[in-house]
Amino acid sequence: MREGGGVLPDAGSRVSEGLKILHLSTFDGDDGAARGSLWLHHALRTRGCNSRMVVGCKRGSDPTVSQLPGSLMRLWAMARMKFDALPLNRYRGHGPMASFWTVGWLPSRLGALAKQFTPDIVHLHWVGAGFFPVRALKQFSCPVVWTLRDMWPFTGGCHYTSGCTRYQHACGACPQLHSDQDDDLSRAIWRGKQRHWSDADLWLVPISDWLADCARASTLLRHYPIEVIPNGVDLDRFQPIEKRQARQYCGLPPDRPIIIYGAMRATRDPRKGFRELLAALGKFRGATERSDVMLVVFGDLRHGDLPDLGIESRYLGYIDDDVRLAQLYASADVAVMPSLQEAFGKTVVEAMACGTPVVAFDTGGPRDIVDHRVDGYLAEPFSADDLARGIAWCLDEVRQGTPLGTRARVKAASKFDIDTVAARYHALYRTAVAARRTPTIVAAPRLANA
Repeated sequence: MREGGGVLPDAGSRVSEGLKILHLSTFDGDDGAARGSLWLHHALRTRGCNSRMVVGCKRGSDPTVSQLPGSLMRLWAMARMKFDALPLNRYRGHGPMASFWTVGWLPSRLGALAKQFTPDIVHLHWVGAGFFPVRALKQFSCPVVWTLRDMWPFTGGCHYTSGCTRYQHACGACPQLHSDQDDDLSRAIWRGKQRHWSDADLWLVPISDWLADCARASTLLRHYPIEVIPNGVDLDRFQPIEKRQARQYCGLPPDRPIIIYGAMRATRDPRKGFRELLAALGKFRGATERSDVMLVVFGDLRHGDLPDLGIESRYLGYIDDDVRLAQLYASADVAVMPSLQEAFGKTVVEAMACGTPVVAFDTGGPRDIVDHRVDGYLAEPFSADDLARGIAWCLDEVRQGTPLGTRARVKAASKFDIDTVAARYHALYRTAVAARRTPTIVAAPRLANA
């Protein structure tokens, strides 16, 4: 079949006929979730799976990844994001939302696509921004494995709750919508998920213990089998490089302590903790005489001037090249990832794989990754003082020759190698296919006001 037309490519002799896996993801690049999905897809093909990946908006050139069929599908994929958000307009006048939202109300061709490919497993990844409608889950006639990469699968629309626990019941009166009505949009989305997702042959894979605990606390998903499998990293792409050489590649000074901070929308998304980082750097500057420290920031497509931090700072913009990104990680003495709510923390693992210790808050996904004062530092949530202490501690340990970076690399290689992660998914697929039946599930109770 023709790749250019957006249909599923024919593997021919390129892939041995193992389990047929259909991966669905909104994107195939640009962020950690999409890249992780793509790496897993390739690792499964290496293991002999007949793995296909179909995305809502294809941005890369990988021939094993297809966009949804249709000559205008690329334009429609971009338009879907805007149309999906239309129901939010009635609430936006009440103030900014704390999280990105997906409503999931638009129809799609995903059911027909699955019938064309007849997979043994449909594997859902990050399917937000209107790509995956709520009603689509029951269109699949095979087991569905869903990698939970944020909180949307069990909320009334937000991808992160900012501490709200109303998803544990039925949402409604949503603080992010600035709503005081139980029957608001979040309740309607939650109801739709309850209606369309009950009795599905669904296998949940949260990427951290924290996210698994959240899923188990939700009335929507607590009845389904849950197995935590972390994100994997390609250890051939992300590996240590001699620091002086890495800095030469990146155009950074060879003999100064360097702190890096980066994320998608690094300076604009409050959840990523840039404000907390600035506060910590102020504390750090006041508590030490390290005037030679440099901060390097990356990750935003658009940005303004960085504020005056009292230390030299450099902004490198958005980086979409894994080779350059690995060089940047390897050039730093410490990486700071101060997210307030993070399902995993792929940048944490990437930095550690490059031999760079990480300072993060002791919450969410990073808690599963960093061993405090062994291969990094977990700061008290959400203390700027302790974040500053962690930065100073890591810089001092590195200066004294403590092998924090070596330990970080060993941790990444032992727990987060993409091939190891793929083997765990492969085993889960076989389990799901062997148990191929509709599970006996007690439907979540309908609340009186739901």
